[in-house]
Amino acid sequence: MSIGTFSYPLPVNEPVLNYAPGSKEREQLKATLAALKAETLDIPMYIGGEEVFTKNKVSVHPPHERKYTLGHFSMGDKKHVQQAIDAALAAKEKWAALSWESRAGIF
Repeated sequence: MSIGTFSYPLPVNEPVLNYAPGSKEREQLKATLAALKAETLDIPMYIGGEEVFTKNKVSVHPPHERKYTLGHFSMGDKKHVQQAIDAALAAKEKWAALSWESRAGIF
């Protein structure tokens, strides 16, 4: 006995690239990495779908290059924790009203 029907997109793998010296994909990767390193990110928190920035910033570093700073994220405090709890409680009714298929589809 079926308790419901639902559909989801079939997964498709990306093409496997080898990034050999002189290859187009290697040059694109190097250019993209250089462009990303040229900027420093200011990473917000997201509470209730809204971006929240604070003055209390913490630096973010790649694990393989600790001297390089990718950017800074906003550190929350007790007030932000309460805002996040309130936003989650406000979303609870709508989430609970979704079918299990819809909830499963999100994941």
